[in-house]
Amino acid sequence: MAWPLCQSLGEGNMVLTLVSSDDDRALAIRDHVLPIVREHGTIEVQRSSVRLTTLKLGPLLLHHWTPFNDLSPDDASSPGYRRALERQKIRPDLPYGLDVWRGEKVLSILWEDNGAFEVASFVRGPWEEEALAL
Repeated sequence: MAWPLCQSLGEGNMVLTLVSSDDDRALAIRDHVLPIVREHGTIEVQRSSVRLTTLKLGPLLLHHWTPFNDLSPDDASSPGYRRALERQKIRPDLPYGLDVWRGEKVLSILWEDNGAFEVASFVRGPWEEEALAL
């Protein structure tokens, strides 16, 4: 999807630039494949604070991770310590993720329960239709 963006160059001159966003398509793919990964995937790693579930479907390899535990007993778990850690970050961690591979990584998306998300990488191609046909 592309939207025009107008920018003034002064004295009435305008430049029209097309700005593209693939966020809607990336979210549609995530929303379509997540139930499939959750139902048919295999838990590969379940330690520390991450649970990784993978699923191989034809040429597509799907990796989905979720938070698993709070801080371990060895970590300081006081509310003050947690707040201090959060203040060190530019933005909060997004605890959920999905990577889609088709030979190479073609999608990497992160999100949290409140709806915030980040499309870290998205390579457009025929794999999109393969993923949506699952």
